[in-house]
Amino acid sequence: MGNGSGAMFFARWLRDPRGVGSVIPSGRELAHAMARPAADAYRTPILELGGGTGTVTEAILECGLDPHDLIVLERDLQLHRHLEAKFPSVRVVRGDAARSHRVIEALGVAQVGAVVSSLPLLSMPLLTRRRILGSAFRCLGPGGFFVQFTYGPNSPIPERMQKSLGIQGRPIDRVWRNVPPATVWKYERVPTPA
Repeated sequence: MGNGSGAMFFARWLRDPRGVGSVIPSGRELAHAMARPAADAYRTPILELGGGTGTVTEAILECGLDPHDLIVLERDLQLHRHLEAKFPSVRVVRGDAARSHRVIEALGVAQVGAVVSSLPLLSMPLLTRRRILGSAFRCLGPGGFFVQFTYGPNSPIPERMQKSLGIQGRPIDRVWRNVPPATVWKYERVPTPA
């Protein structure tokens, strides 16, 4: 991460601490821990929620994803412009993660294979979290999954919410060298009985 990106991220955090969630962007190790599962299972486009300064976007591309198969959704105008300039071949869209299914529809994309989220879910009201997750899972095709990191000790999606949405999650990686240490979670639809 360059100094300019870090300063910009910090300025965004000062303006909206709950919306940004952290004083500094994700580290490279955490970014790669989030990118790997999506890139390994790559079948259809991947949707990234909360592109920020592009640390996770860069990691996804470094894992071998074609830039045209990545859609990055960023709500903040300044961060959106930064991402557009930094990744000219990636579809960077300014919008609300709670309406991500509308974003991919508008792009003519039927479904995505994975959603990779850097959103600060724990700092959001439960209703907002539910809307974001509901929309994200509407984007996912069969076998698709949602990747999210957290700095907390537990799932950023409460058990009760997982049940109501028909999803289940499990931790898939812990990144101790990140500041602060983080856990990467993977959420999938609960299989329906045959």
